[in-house]
Amino acid sequence: MLTRRLVRAARARLARVRAAREDGFSTLEAVVVIPVVVILTMLVIQFVMLWHARNITEAAAQNALRVARGYQAAAAQGQESANEYLSKVAAKMLDNYTVDVQRGPDTVTVTVHATVSRVVPFGTYTVTERASGPVEKFATG
Repeated sequence: MLTRRLVRAARARLARVRAAREDGFSTLEAVVVIPVVVILTMLVIQFVMLWHARNITEAAAQNALRVARGYQAAAAQGQESANEYLSKVAAKMLDNYTVDVQRGPDTVTVTVHATVSRVVPFGTYTVTERASGPVEKFATG
C-alpha cells in the first residue's frame, strides 16, 4: 500500500514538473508563427495581384492593337484606347503605366508596362505585355 502511494505521489510530482516546464511555450509559439503566417498571406495576395495585373495589361495591349490596326487608324487612337481601358479597369491596382504603340506600314506593335501596387513592403513589381498584328489594308480584287 505504501508503495502504491509513493508511486502515485512520484507520478503526480513528475506531471507537475512537466507542466511547469511548458509554461510560456504557447506564447513563444504564437510570437514565432503569427508573423510568418501574416507574411506568407501577404505574399500570396501580392502574387494574385501580380497575376491579375498581367491579365489587365494584356487585355489593354490587345485592345490598343485592335483599335490601332484598323483601316486608316492612327497609333494615337490605339494608345488612347489602352489608356482609357487601364484608367477604368485598374485605376488603383496599377500605380503607373505606359502604353507605347508603334504603327508601321505592315504591322502594329503595342507595349504596355505597369507597376503593380504593393502589399508586401519590399520589392517592386512590374508587368510588361506586348501585342502585335498586321495592319488592315484595303485591297481591290
